[in-house]
Amino acid sequence: MAYSNFEAHLDGLEQRAGEKPAVAFFDLDGTLIAGYSIVAMAWETARHGARHGELKQSLRVMRDLLRQRTRDTGGNYHRLVRRLTRSLAGISEQTLSELGERAYHNTLARSLFREAIALVEAHRAAGHHLVIVTAASQYQVEPIARVLGIGEICCTRLEVVDGNFTGKVINPMCYGEGKSLAARRIARQQGVKLRDCWFYTDSSADLPLLKEVGHPVAVNPSDRLAAHARAEQWPQLGFASRGKPNLESLLRTVLTVETVAATTLAGVIGQRLGFKPFGKANRLTRLLGDVGSGFAGLDFEVEGMDHLLGVRPAIFTFNHQSLLDSLVLAHLLRRDVVPLVKKEMAGNPLIGPLLQQAGTIFVDREDKDQAAVLQNALEVLQSGRSLLIAPEGTRSTLGNIQPFKAGAFFLAKKAKVPVVPIVLHNVKDALPKGGFLIRPATIRITILPPVYPESMGSVRQTCHAIESQYCELLGKSSVAALPQSLRAAS
Repeated sequence: MAYSNFEAHLDGLEQRAGEKPAVAFFDLDGTLIAGYSIVAMAWETARHGARHGELKQSLRVMRDLLRQRTRDTGGNYHRLVRRLTRSLAGISEQTLSELGERAYHNTLARSLFREAIALVEAHRAAGHHLVIVTAASQYQVEPIARVLGIGEICCTRLEVVDGNFTGKVINPMCYGEGKSLAARRIARQQGVKLRDCWFYTDSSADLPLLKEVGHPVAVNPSDRLAAHARAEQWPQLGFASRGKPNLESLLRTVLTVETVAATTLAGVIGQRLGFKPFGKANRLTRLLGDVGSGFAGLDFEVEGMDHLLGVRPAIFTFNHQSLLDSLVLAHLLRRDVVPLVKKEMAGNPLIGPLLQQAGTIFVDREDKDQAAVLQNALEVLQSGRSLLIAPEGTRSTLGNIQPFKAGAFFLAKKAKVPVVPIVLHNVKDALPKGGFLIRPATIRITILPPVYPESMGSVRQTCHAIESQYCELLGKSSVAALPQSLRAAS
């Protein structure tokens, strides 16, 4: 199957920016996400039934799901949706909304294709109206639409009376010809013609809408859709950043986990042999960074490496994207660096022991008195070692920058050491939030010039200015500077 060049497709969208009003329609399953959202939703519904003593209903949901064996036969899909909907009779709409959120956080978040995210951003940058048009219910799609910043959804609606589901589907279902009806309505509302619009999907069931839009694109197409796309000379895009793991990903994940475990063991042995704490920590850092990143299949493109040279001690800040951030930063910084992380990480069975051996400072975010943490951090800097701090309170699913806290900048000013901002562009491509299997990737890193305490002025203004730099760099990298592995899926 011959796929179009993804980078060329994005370039074409950039050239069309502002050309004329248009709508970009996106299917959900197999297009924006790998796999089927209905599986995640049915699983959460079954678990909910089992927890609340409704085992019969739980088993019925899973039985009906397993009966669906084909993706492209409309009759089968209609029957599946109606069976599942009947099994929801009596459940409150609020409960299903909560189950949809659980399905997203437990499963769907890590199934979002990185390429699809870039595609959505490219259409947004071109000024196009964004719409998800899917046969899934709103409870499956709303969390994903919210994360992607897509404000309009066309989906299958379930009947609700007095806040509870009746077990009926509201016709027409948003499937096959139903998607065409929905798209025509959106086009009319936006004052555009369908021949000026895009539609991305993986399923031949969507041929009615594909034939109506002016820019049909097959994404990870089924055999039937691929054959039709070739005959019509439609673009075909292959997204491979998510989905079923291959043997390489499994092996790399196992080897990386074993490296972390071996590094922890090496630290224990070194401690018993009486190695000096600083030297032991440096050896562990290099072992984790070099061997761990090698097994994980991580290559590195670093811009601004000279900003790291000769700037010690310092406070290195970074944006948190993935559990692999520690491998990337260990490879980059290599020596005399003490992480400052949330207390919960100390209890992590894999990373916790290693962090403790590295002399990590653990922060209890619920504790209002941080005097002891501040004193420990100052002692680290006074000893000539550096600190590694993520100023964000948490990390987002897509790696977008979250609001910075000013603690790192306050410390820098008090200790009279520079802040060196490290921007991680795409560690999430190797292991997204919630993911379990590592995929090889080229990690792009930008190191910004040091910010010295005498030039800081207001701590909060400095914090905000550096946060803005992160946002600007990551905004540019989301489309224009995609990793090469995502530019040409073939």
